[in-house]
Amino acid sequence: MDESWLYPATIVVLLILAYMQWQINAKKTMILILVVLGYIIYSHETGHSLTEFREQAVDDFDEAVGNSKYKERVVTPQMRPVEAQEMFDGNGSATE
Repeated sequence: MDESWLYPATIVVLLILAYMQWQINAKKTMILILVVLGYIIYSHETGHSLTEFREQAVDDFDEAVGNSKYKERVVTPQMRPVEAQEMFDGNGSATE
């Protein structure tokens, strides 16, 4: 199914909604709709999204505190005795 109409239709619908909000003097809602419209246009034209920005911020924060998403977590018996002992025993069950 060709969805080439979805992007222009979204823009038209949001513009109509913003105009309707302007007509009834709901300025804050109109501004919110225009901000959403601006974000949609920006993300479509540049290919960047808020999810990409969030993931980059989380990765930067992890690196700043010394964590890395590529490091494996080391479990020691002092952290969680039951689960850690199961990992060391290799049997995977709490009862034998």
